[in-house]
Amino acid sequence: MPAPAPSPAMTTARLKSLLLRDGEVPGLYGMTVQAPAPRYEPRVMAKGAGCQDVLDMLVAQHASTSVIQDFWWDRDRWGGRTWLAAYEGNGAAAWFRRFEAGLRKCGTLAAPTPEGRSNSRVTVRKSPSLGDEAVSFELSTDGSGGRTLTDHHVLVRVGSLTVHVSDRDARRRPPRLPLDVVVGRQLDRIGRA
Repeated sequence: MPAPAPSPAMTTARLKSLLLRDGEVPGLYGMTVQAPAPRYEPRVMAKGAGCQDVLDMLVAQHASTSVIQDFWWDRDRWGGRTWLAAYEGNGAAAWFRRFEAGLRKCGTLAAPTPEGRSNSRVTVRKSPSLGDEAVSFELSTDGSGGRTLTDHHVLVRVGSLTVHVSDRDARRRPPRLPLDVVVGRQLDRIGRA
């Protein structure tokens, strides 16, 4: 008997329908969506062992489609983001393994992006027990006045999807994006779908 054909990747519209709705994250001014998420063309290259795999996963470089939902505390104060990505076949699992291995090797994620030069220290945290597999990590940069800015990230794989939720230095200044709440509600919505 022949092996079953891999299921086709999820569409952008279907992926967008899985994003959270107004009122599901407490205290926000609003949410904006980019669907499909923009791609770095040409591909942004990172230096250092494992860093390219980290950057590629963070920007869903190898996904068939992805969508971004940004969370805003007021009109111009970004609080964080969810980035959902769909992969064909077993692509999500394969890229997740490369990403995890890259996190263990990549001490500093440095790359010239269209938004400016990324130069973040990588710190891996205890992985949460979520989805099929998950990892928690921080990206830290030196801000103005010698203050360290730390973005907290949780990346979860559920089947052929990845869910990447991050805050914007939210642990130090209120209001704080409740990462656990956002991740939990996002995974719940995917599970119900």
